[in-house]
Amino acid sequence: MNPLPYIAFSILGGLIIPLQLAMVNAFRQSTHASQLQATFYLYVGGAIASLVLSLVFSGGIKPPQVQYAQWWMWLTGFLGSFYILFMFIAAPKIGAANTLLWVFLGQMLFSTLLATTGWFGLPVQKVNWLKLCGLGLVFAGGLVMIYAESRGN
Repeated sequence: MNPLPYIAFSILGGLIIPLQLAMVNAFRQSTHASQLQATFYLYVGGAIASLVLSLVFSGGIKPPQVQYAQWWMWLTGFLGSFYILFMFIAAPKIGAANTLLWVFLGQMLFSTLLATTGWFGLPVQKVNWLKLCGLGLVFAGGLVMIYAESRGN
């Protein structure tokens, strides 16, 4: 398997998040919406986009076989709302770049835990010193960025 297309998709997905932060912040400032209201409108837009994409690429929305879903599988949108809300709270205070670096570190730390335990059906992957060094470098980078921001650089 060639990982390059998936790396490119990941980078493109990552490009959307700071754009999303900037757009929602502009929406919030111009409309005087609260951060919670802005999060809601972001999800309304996402639901509409998902519907259109499903109609175009899948021929429509098909009812899921809900009898096979566990109760916790329905919490993804709930968790996503907090993810977006927490970024919207942090970004105006510490900046988009700092916010996303710390979000990335949180994602990497929890992803590592999920991968090493195999929770939620993920394949188990071993943690080695190279992965831990990578996490440490991201943490160190975050400290450097926060320090640079506090100095006004």
